Amino acid sequence: MHFLITSDILFFASILIVVIVSFMVGALIGIPILRLTGMYLAIATLALCFIAEHVFIKWEHFTGGNRGMHVPQPEIKGMSFYDSAQFYYVCLAFLILSMFAAINILRSPTGRAFVAIRDSEIAAQSLGVNLGLYKALSFAISGAFTGLAGALLAHYIGYLAPDIFNIFLSLTLLLLIVVGGMGSLHGTVFGAIFVGYLPQLIAICRDYLPNSIGSQPGLEPMLFGLILVLFILYEPLGIYGRWVKIKLFFQLFPTYKKQTFKKQKVFTKSDRV
Repeated sequence: MHFLITSDILFFASILIVVIVSFMVGALIGIPILRLTGMYLAIATLALCFIAEHVFIKWEHFTGGNRGMHVPQPEIKGMSFYDSAQFYYVCLAFLILSMFAAINILRSPTGRAFVAIRDSEIAAQSLGVNLGLYKALSFAISGAFTGLAGALLAHYIGYLAPDIFNIFLSLTLLLLIVVGGMGSLHGTVFGAIFVGYLPQLIAICRDYLPNSIGSQPGLEPMLFGLILVLFILYEPLGIYGRWVKIKLFFQLFPTYKKQTFKKQKVFTKSDRV
């Protein structure tokens, strides 16, 4: 990042470099860490977040340490995007391209292998899917998308420091996925809209709450965590899942049954291993 900021590199070229580097870093991290599963994988990724933050703080020559570094405004064909409203359309164009790429990846044999591993690792392995290869590849592709988002965020904020990417941001991103709907590209958009407006809604509600509650500094993280727990308990399919249920209700009315989306506790012998 220091090299891209200090060098005279075009905006789109720097974005492409960030995506490639993030892809490679994701692959290198994914190879050892994806040998873990479940809670241990979550703990390992969380520990990696803390380690990376401390490394960036100590590596002052490369990252600027706690001081961080200034990120220049993006320039496209000599046009500088100093206005956030103008930069919004740049981010929107990258969002459309990212969604198009994600849809095509899911439709490809690689995406079908991802889905098979998600549903049942044992069944996927019995069909000849290389678990280690595709898990590392999924981590690499996730890193590429995350690197793209991070590069756009850095240009939007105009300043880059290690403490920007903290545990609260990780909780926010997790809330985005769970609220929008896990396993759904539509859910990521719905979740992003919800999480984007939630802080403004909380700020408005502070004026109508008692001073002893509204003035609490940890109110926003607490509400984020509460919403996350409520969605996991009562609406695990998220906003997009609720929209699918409503649409199906009107399609099948009056023969719609409440048990349509109930998860059946039926497993194959391979899943019991």
